[in-house]
Amino acid sequence: MRAVQALFSYPRYGYTKVAGMLKPSEFYGPRSCVTLREVPEPQVMGPHWVKLRSLLSGFCGSDLGMILLHDCPTAEPFVSFPCTLGHENVSVVEEVGSAVEGIEPGERVTVMPSLGCLTRDIDPPCGPCSRGQYSICDNAAEGTLAPGLNIGNCRDTGGGWGKYYIAHDSQIVKVPDGFSDEQAVTIETLASSMHPVLSGLPGDGQKVLVIGAGVIGLGVVACIRALGVECHITAVEPTPLNARKALEKGADEIIDPRRESLYDRAARITGAKVYKPEFLDRICRGGFDRVFDCFGSTASINQALRVAAGGATIVLIGIRIPMWIDWTPVWLKGLRIIGDLGYGLEEYHDKQLHTFDIVIDLMKQGKLDTSDLTTHLFTLDEYRTAIQVNMNKGQYGAIKTVFDLNGE
Repeated sequence: MRAVQALFSYPRYGYTKVAGMLKPSEFYGPRSCVTLREVPEPQVMGPHWVKLRSLLSGFCGSDLGMILLHDCPTAEPFVSFPCTLGHENVSVVEEVGSAVEGIEPGERVTVMPSLGCLTRDIDPPCGPCSRGQYSICDNAAEGTLAPGLNIGNCRDTGGGWGKYYIAHDSQIVKVPDGFSDEQAVTIETLASSMHPVLSGLPGDGQKVLVIGAGVIGLGVVACIRALGVECHITAVEPTPLNARKALEKGADEIIDPRRESLYDRAARITGAKVYKPEFLDRICRGGFDRVFDCFGSTASINQALRVAAGGATIVLIGIRIPMWIDWTPVWLKGLRIIGDLGYGLEEYHDKQLHTFDIVIDLMKQGKLDTSDLTTHLFTLDEYRTAIQVNMNKGQYGAIKTVFDLNGE
Protein backbone atom coordinates (compact mmCIF):
# COMPACT_ATOMS: atom_id res chain seq x y z
CA MET A 1 0.00 0.00 0.00
CA ARG A 2 1.01 3.65 -0.31
CA ALA A 3 1.62 5.96 2.64
CA VAL A 4 3.05 9.40 3.38
CA GLN A 5 5.86 8.78 5.83
CA ALA A 6 8.28 10.82 7.89
CA LEU A 7 11.83 9.51 7.61
CA PHE A 8 14.98 10.25 9.54
CA SER A 9 18.62 10.12 8.63
CA TYR A 10 21.35 12.58 9.53
CA PRO A 11 22.06 13.47 5.88
CA ARG A 12 18.36 14.11 5.12
CA TYR A 13 17.85 16.06 8.32
CA GLY A 14 20.97 18.19 7.90
CA TYR A 15 20.31 18.94 4.24
CA THR A 16 16.64 19.80 4.73
CA LYS A 17 17.26 21.92 7.83
CA VAL A 18 19.67 24.15 5.90
CA ALA A 19 18.17 24.03 2.40
CA GLY A 20 14.64 24.57 3.69
CA MET A 21 15.61 27.95 5.14
CA LEU A 22 16.75 29.06 1.68
CA LYS A 23 14.06 27.33 -0.38
CA PRO A 24 10.94 26.20 1.56
CA SER A 25 9.98 23.61 -1.08
CA GLU A 26 13.01 21.58 0.03
CA PHE A 27 11.01 20.58 3.12
CA TYR A 28 8.93 18.31 0.89
CA GLY A 29 11.35 17.70 -1.98
CA PRO A 30 13.02 14.41 -2.95
CA ARG A 31 15.83 14.83 -0.38
CA SER A 32 13.51 15.85 2.47
CA CYS A 33 12.36 13.85 5.49
CA VAL A 34 8.86 13.19 4.09
CA THR A 35 7.85 11.04 1.15
CA LEU A 36 5.01 9.06 -0.43
CA ARG A 37 6.09 5.47 -0.95
CA GLU A 38 5.02 1.83 -0.98
CA VAL A 39 5.03 0.21 2.46
CA PRO A 40 3.81 -3.15 3.80
CA GLU A 41 0.26 -3.26 5.15
CA PRO A 42 0.31 -3.22 8.97
CA GLN A 43 -1.02 -6.40 10.51
CA VAL A 44 -3.01 -7.00 13.71
CA MET A 45 -0.36 -7.27 16.43
CA GLY A 46 -2.27 -9.27 19.02
CA PRO A 47 -5.68 -10.35 20.32
CA HIS A 48 -6.72 -6.80 21.33
CA TRP A 49 -5.67 -5.04 18.14
CA VAL A 50 -7.78 -3.80 15.24
CA LYS A 51 -6.88 -3.14 11.61
CA LEU A 52 -8.49 0.00 10.19
CA ARG A 53 -9.03 1.37 6.67
CA SER A 54 -8.63 5.13 6.59
CA LEU A 55 -11.41 7.23 5.00
CA LEU A 56 -10.41 10.78 5.94
CA SER A 57 -7.33 11.89 7.85
CA GLY A 58 -6.63 15.42 9.01
CA PHE A 59 -3.45 17.41 8.49
CA CYS A 60 -2.52 18.67 11.97
CA GLY A 61 -0.19 21.48 12.95
CA SER A 62 1.98 18.89 14.69
CA ASP A 63 2.29 17.00 11.37
CA LEU A 64 3.49 20.20 9.73
CA GLY A 65 5.90 20.77 12.61
CA MET A 66 7.46 17.35 11.99
CA ILE A 67 7.72 17.99 8.25
CA LEU A 68 9.32 21.41 8.79
CA LEU A 69 11.66 19.98 11.45
CA HIS A 70 10.32 22.40 14.04
CA ASP A 71 10.00 19.80 16.79
CA CYS A 72 12.31 20.25 19.75
CA PRO A 73 15.03 17.55 20.00
CA THR A 74 13.80 16.93 23.56
CA ALA A 75 10.84 15.00 22.10
CA GLU A 76 13.01 12.84 19.81
CA PRO A 77 13.14 9.74 22.08
CA PHE A 78 9.34 9.52 21.89
CA VAL A 79 9.03 9.14 18.11
CA SER A 80 10.12 6.21 15.92
CA PHE A 81 10.90 6.28 12.20
CA PRO A 82 9.83 5.63 9.55
CA CYS A 83 6.34 6.55 10.69
CA THR A 84 3.18 7.03 8.65
CA LEU A 85 1.67 10.37 9.61
CA GLY A 86 -1.98 11.00 10.47
CA HIS A 87 -3.59 10.83 13.92
CA GLU A 88 -6.89 12.63 13.16
CA ASN A 89 -8.91 9.90 11.50
CA VAL A 90 -12.27 8.48 10.58
CA SER A 91 -11.93 4.89 9.45
CA VAL A 92 -13.69 1.59 8.81
CA VAL A 93 -12.88 -1.52 10.83
CA GLU A 94 -11.22 -4.02 8.52
CA GLU A 95 -10.15 -6.82 10.91
CA VAL A 96 -10.30 -7.48 14.64
CA GLY A 97 -8.12 -9.55 16.96
CA SER A 98 -9.39 -12.69 18.66
CA ALA A 99 -10.10 -10.99 22.03
CA VAL A 100 -11.80 -7.85 20.67
CA GLU A 101 -15.38 -7.51 21.83
CA GLY A 102 -18.10 -5.12 20.69
CA ILE A 103 -16.24 -3.96 17.58
CA GLU A 104 -17.16 -5.48 14.23
CA PRO A 105 -15.66 -5.28 10.74
CA GLY A 106 -17.43 -2.67 8.64
CA GLU A 107 -18.14 -0.30 11.54
CA ARG A 108 -17.14 3.32 11.19
CA VAL A 109 -14.89 4.57 13.98
CA THR A 110 -12.49 7.24 15.06
CA VAL A 111 -9.44 6.62 17.23
CA MET A 112 -8.02 8.10 20.42
CA PRO A 113 -4.43 8.03 19.13
CA SER A 114 -2.51 8.22 22.44
CA LEU A 115 -0.31 5.17 22.99
CA GLY A 116 -0.49 4.62 26.73
CA CYS A 117 0.47 1.74 29.00
CA LEU A 118 -2.43 -0.50 28.00
CA THR A 119 -1.47 -0.37 24.32
CA ARG A 120 2.12 -1.18 25.31
CA ASP A 121 1.23 -4.20 27.50
CA ILE A 122 2.60 -2.45 30.60
CA ASP A 123 0.98 -3.44 33.90
CA PRO A 124 0.65 -1.85 36.36
CA PRO A 125 0.09 1.39 34.43
CA CYS A 126 2.05 4.55 35.11
CA GLY A 127 0.61 7.34 37.24
CA PRO A 128 -0.86 9.40 34.36
CA CYS A 129 -2.45 6.33 32.71
CA SER A 130 -3.95 5.20 36.03
CA ARG A 131 -5.68 8.61 36.13
CA GLY A 132 -6.91 8.29 32.56
CA GLN A 133 -4.38 10.81 31.17
CA TYR A 134 -3.01 8.56 28.43
CA SER A 135 -1.58 11.42 26.36
CA ILE A 136 1.11 12.06 28.96
CA CYS A 137 2.00 8.41 29.60
CA ASP A 138 5.36 7.96 31.31
CA ASN A 139 6.11 4.93 29.12
CA ALA A 140 5.92 6.41 25.61
CA ALA A 141 9.25 4.76 24.74
CA GLU A 142 8.74 1.46 26.60
CA GLY A 143 6.85 -1.81 26.34
CA THR A 144 5.96 -3.88 23.30
CA LEU A 145 5.61 -0.97 20.88
CA ALA A 146 8.27 1.18 19.29
CA PRO A 147 8.50 4.69 20.78
CA GLY A 148 5.65 7.03 19.93
CA LEU A 149 3.29 9.34 21.75
CA ASN A 150 0.52 8.61 19.24
CA ILE A 151 -0.58 6.67 16.25
CA GLY A 152 1.01 8.72 13.48
CA ASN A 153 4.47 8.96 15.08
CA CYS A 154 5.05 5.30 15.97
CA ARG A 155 6.51 3.06 13.28
CA ASP A 156 4.59 -0.02 14.51
CA THR A 157 1.04 1.35 14.19
CA GLY A 158 1.02 3.27 10.94
CA GLY A 159 -1.24 6.28 10.60
CA GLY A 160 -4.13 7.74 8.68
CA TRP A 161 -1.99 9.00 5.78
CA GLY A 162 -1.91 5.43 4.53
CA LYS A 163 -4.74 3.11 3.49
CA TYR A 164 -4.43 0.90 6.58
CA TYR A 165 -3.21 1.36 10.14
CA ILE A 166 -3.74 -0.47 13.44
CA ALA A 167 -5.02 0.51 16.88
CA HIS A 168 -5.61 -1.17 20.24
CA ASP A 169 -9.28 -1.89 20.95
CA SER A 170 -9.12 0.50 23.92
CA GLN A 171 -8.50 3.35 21.46
CA ILE A 172 -11.55 2.73 19.30
CA VAL A 173 -14.51 5.14 19.45
CA LYS A 174 -17.58 4.35 17.36
CA VAL A 175 -18.89 7.17 15.18
CA PRO A 176 -22.61 7.86 15.73
CA ASP A 177 -24.77 6.99 12.73
CA GLY A 178 -25.92 10.56 12.17
CA PHE A 179 -22.40 11.95 11.83
CA SER A 180 -20.89 12.62 8.42
CA ASP A 181 -17.30 11.61 7.74
CA GLU A 182 -16.47 15.32 7.68
CA GLN A 183 -17.83 15.71 11.21
CA ALA A 184 -16.21 12.51 12.47
CA VAL A 185 -12.71 13.47 11.33
CA THR A 186 -12.93 16.61 13.50
CA ILE A 187 -13.62 14.74 16.76
CA GLU A 188 -9.94 14.35 17.65
CA THR A 189 -9.22 17.99 16.83
CA LEU A 190 -12.12 19.16 18.97
CA ALA A 191 -10.93 16.94 21.81
CA SER A 192 -7.54 18.66 21.51
CA SER A 193 -9.35 21.97 22.05
CA MET A 194 -11.76 20.74 24.72
CA HIS A 195 -9.07 19.32 27.00
CA PRO A 196 -7.23 22.63 27.53
CA VAL A 197 -10.56 24.43 27.95
CA LEU A 198 -11.57 22.06 30.73
CA SER A 199 -8.07 22.29 32.26
CA GLY A 200 -8.31 26.08 32.48
CA LEU A 201 -12.09 26.48 32.44
CA PRO A 202 -13.07 30.16 32.67
CA GLY A 203 -15.94 31.33 34.82
CA ASP A 204 -18.94 33.43 33.89
CA GLY A 205 -18.04 37.08 33.58
CA GLN A 206 -14.31 36.51 33.18
CA LYS A 207 -12.13 37.99 30.45
CA VAL A 208 -10.59 35.34 28.18
CA LEU A 209 -7.84 35.76 25.58
CA VAL A 210 -7.25 33.20 22.82
CA ILE A 211 -3.95 33.79 20.99
CA GLY A 212 -4.15 32.31 17.51
CA ALA A 213 -7.45 31.44 15.80
CA GLY A 214 -6.18 28.51 13.82
CA VAL A 215 -8.01 25.20 14.01
CA ILE A 216 -7.23 24.63 17.70
CA GLY A 217 -7.89 28.24 18.69
CA LEU A 218 -11.22 28.23 16.87
CA GLY A 219 -12.00 24.97 18.64
CA VAL A 220 -11.17 26.58 21.99
CA VAL A 221 -13.66 29.39 21.30
CA ALA A 222 -16.31 26.90 20.12
CA CYS A 223 -15.79 24.61 23.14
CA ILE A 224 -16.10 27.45 25.67
CA ARG A 225 -19.39 28.47 24.06
CA ALA A 226 -20.62 24.86 23.78
CA LEU A 227 -20.08 24.45 27.54
CA GLY A 228 -22.31 27.48 28.12
CA VAL A 229 -19.70 29.69 29.80
CA GLU A 230 -20.82 33.34 29.67
CA CYS A 231 -17.42 34.98 29.52
CA HIS A 232 -15.97 37.65 27.28
CA ILE A 233 -13.68 36.12 24.62
CA THR A 234 -11.06 38.07 22.69
CA ALA A 235 -9.14 36.33 19.91
CA VAL A 236 -5.79 37.49 18.54
CA GLU A 237 -5.71 36.67 14.84
CA PRO A 238 -4.30 38.53 11.79
CA THR A 239 -5.88 36.42 9.02
CA PRO A 240 -9.30 37.81 7.98
CA LEU A 241 -10.86 34.40 7.22
CA ASN A 242 -9.87 32.97 10.60
CA ALA A 243 -10.92 36.17 12.37
CA ARG A 244 -14.40 35.92 10.82
CA LYS A 245 -14.65 32.28 11.85
CA ALA A 246 -13.64 33.18 15.41
CA LEU A 247 -16.54 35.62 15.59
CA GLU A 248 -18.87 32.97 14.15
CA LYS A 249 -17.74 30.47 16.78
CA GLY A 250 -18.43 32.89 19.63
CA ALA A 251 -15.57 35.36 20.08
CA ASP A 252 -16.74 38.80 21.20
CA GLU A 253 -13.96 40.73 19.53
CA ILE A 254 -10.79 40.33 17.49
CA ILE A 255 -7.36 41.88 17.87
CA ASP A 256 -5.34 42.10 14.65
CA PRO A 257 -1.74 42.28 15.95
CA ARG A 258 -0.51 43.72 12.66
CA ARG A 259 -2.70 46.78 13.04
CA GLU A 260 -3.01 47.47 16.77
CA SER A 261 -1.25 46.96 20.07
CA LEU A 262 -2.29 43.97 22.14
CA TYR A 263 -1.42 45.96 25.28
CA ASP A 264 -3.60 48.94 24.36
CA ARG A 265 -6.56 46.71 23.56
CA ALA A 266 -5.99 44.66 26.72
CA ALA A 267 -6.22 47.86 28.73
CA ARG A 268 -9.48 48.88 27.03
CA ILE A 269 -11.07 45.43 27.29
CA THR A 270 -10.03 44.55 30.83
CA GLY A 271 -9.29 47.88 32.50
CA ALA A 272 -5.66 46.88 33.03
CA LYS A 273 -2.93 49.41 33.67
CA VAL A 274 0.02 49.17 31.29
CA TYR A 275 3.60 49.87 32.38
CA LYS A 276 6.76 50.14 30.28
CA PRO A 277 10.02 48.73 31.67
CA GLU A 278 13.16 50.52 30.52
CA PHE A 279 14.51 47.68 28.37
CA LEU A 280 11.70 45.14 27.75
CA ASP A 281 8.18 45.06 26.37
CA ARG A 282 5.22 46.50 28.24
CA ILE A 283 3.47 44.64 31.07
CA CYS A 284 -0.08 44.84 32.43
CA ARG A 285 -1.31 45.03 35.97
CA GLY A 286 -4.75 43.59 35.70
CA GLY A 287 -5.63 41.93 32.41
CA PHE A 288 -7.16 38.69 31.20
CA ASP A 289 -8.30 36.03 33.67
CA ARG A 290 -7.62 33.15 31.27
CA VAL A 291 -5.18 33.06 28.36
CA PHE A 292 -5.11 30.16 25.90
CA ASP A 293 -1.91 30.39 23.82
CA CYS A 294 -2.61 28.33 20.71
CA PHE A 295 0.51 29.56 18.87
CA GLY A 296 3.38 28.73 21.21
CA SER A 297 6.05 31.09 19.88
CA THR A 298 8.53 33.15 21.85
CA ALA A 299 6.44 36.27 21.24
CA SER A 300 3.06 34.71 22.01
CA ILE A 301 4.14 33.11 25.30
CA ASN A 302 5.79 36.32 26.49
CA GLN A 303 2.70 38.32 25.55
CA ALA A 304 0.41 35.81 27.27
CA LEU A 305 2.30 36.26 30.53
CA ARG A 306 2.43 40.05 30.24
CA VAL A 307 -1.30 40.66 29.54
CA ALA A 308 -2.57 38.21 32.18
CA ALA A 309 -4.22 39.46 35.35
CA GLY A 310 -2.88 38.68 38.81
CA GLY A 311 -3.65 35.06 39.68
CA ALA A 312 -4.66 34.27 36.08
CA THR A 313 -4.36 30.88 34.41
CA ILE A 314 -2.26 30.51 31.24
CA VAL A 315 -2.82 27.37 29.15
CA LEU A 316 0.03 26.63 26.72
CA ILE A 317 -1.32 24.67 23.73
CA GLY A 318 0.79 25.67 20.73
CA ILE A 319 3.82 23.49 19.95
CA ARG A 320 6.87 25.45 18.85
CA ILE A 321 10.39 26.05 20.20
CA PRO A 322 10.41 29.39 22.06
CA MET A 323 13.87 30.88 22.28
CA TRP A 324 13.67 33.13 25.34
CA ILE A 325 10.87 33.53 27.89
CA ASP A 326 10.79 36.22 30.56
CA TRP A 327 9.29 34.33 33.49
CA THR A 328 9.19 37.42 35.72
CA PRO A 329 5.39 37.86 35.31
CA VAL A 330 4.83 34.34 36.67
CA TRP A 331 6.05 35.21 40.17
CA LEU A 332 5.21 38.90 39.90
CA LYS A 333 1.55 38.12 39.25
CA GLY A 334 1.23 34.67 40.84
CA LEU A 335 0.28 33.07 37.53
CA ARG A 336 -0.78 29.46 37.07
CA ILE A 337 0.78 27.82 33.99
CA ILE A 338 -0.76 24.69 32.48
CA GLY A 339 1.03 22.72 29.79
CA ASP A 340 -1.45 20.90 27.59
CA LEU A 341 -1.18 17.79 25.43
CA GLY A 342 -3.97 15.65 24.04
CA TYR A 343 -6.96 14.54 26.11
CA GLY A 344 -8.06 12.10 28.80
CA LEU A 345 -10.61 11.59 31.54
CA GLU A 346 -12.37 14.83 32.49
CA GLU A 347 -14.82 16.02 35.13
CA TYR A 348 -18.05 16.74 33.26
CA HIS A 349 -21.47 17.20 34.87
CA ASP A 350 -20.31 15.46 38.06
CA LYS A 351 -19.10 12.45 36.07
CA GLN A 352 -15.77 11.30 34.68
CA LEU A 353 -15.88 11.05 30.90
CA HIS A 354 -13.21 10.87 28.25
CA THR A 355 -12.77 14.08 26.24
CA PHE A 356 -13.88 12.28 23.06
CA ASP A 357 -17.18 11.33 24.71
CA ILE A 358 -17.79 14.91 25.86
CA VAL A 359 -17.16 16.22 22.36
CA ILE A 360 -19.46 13.63 20.79
CA ASP A 361 -22.20 14.42 23.33
CA LEU A 362 -22.03 18.14 22.54
CA MET A 363 -21.96 17.41 18.81
CA LYS A 364 -25.08 15.26 19.16
CA GLN A 365 -26.80 18.17 20.94
CA GLY A 366 -25.90 20.50 18.07
CA LYS A 367 -23.81 22.70 20.37
CA LEU A 368 -20.44 21.90 18.80
CA ASP A 369 -19.50 21.54 15.14
CA THR A 370 -16.34 22.64 13.36
CA SER A 371 -16.77 20.63 10.16
CA ASP A 372 -17.25 23.96 8.37
CA LEU A 373 -13.59 24.74 9.04
CA THR A 374 -12.44 22.11 6.50
CA THR A 375 -11.48 24.10 3.42
CA HIS A 376 -9.36 21.69 1.37
CA LEU A 377 -9.38 17.95 0.56
CA PHE A 378 -6.32 16.25 -0.92
CA THR A 379 -5.44 12.80 -2.23
CA LEU A 380 -2.18 11.17 -1.18
CA ASP A 381 -0.77 11.96 -4.63
CA GLU A 382 -1.27 15.63 -3.76
CA TYR A 383 0.70 15.45 -0.50
CA ARG A 384 3.28 18.00 -1.64
CA THR A 385 0.53 20.45 -2.53
CA ALA A 386 -1.09 19.77 0.85
CA ILE A 387 2.17 20.64 2.61
CA GLN A 388 2.59 23.79 0.54
CA VAL A 389 -0.96 24.91 1.38
CA ASN A 390 -0.42 24.25 5.10
CA MET A 391 2.80 26.25 5.00
CA ASN A 392 0.91 29.20 3.46
CA LYS A 393 -2.66 28.95 4.77
CA GLY A 394 -3.43 32.64 4.48
CA GLN A 395 -2.38 32.70 0.83
CA TYR A 396 -4.60 29.72 -0.02
CA GLY A 397 -7.58 30.57 2.20
CA ALA A 398 -7.06 27.36 4.15
CA ILE A 399 -8.09 26.60 7.72
CA LYS A 400 -8.34 22.81 8.06
CA THR A 401 -7.06 20.45 5.38
CA VAL A 402 -7.82 16.74 5.13
CA PHE A 403 -6.56 13.76 3.14
CA ASP A 404 -9.30 11.76 1.38
CA LEU A 405 -8.23 8.11 1.13
CA ASN A 406 -11.48 6.73 -0.30
CA GLY A 407 -9.78 6.24 -3.64
CA GLU A 408 -6.80 4.29 -2.28
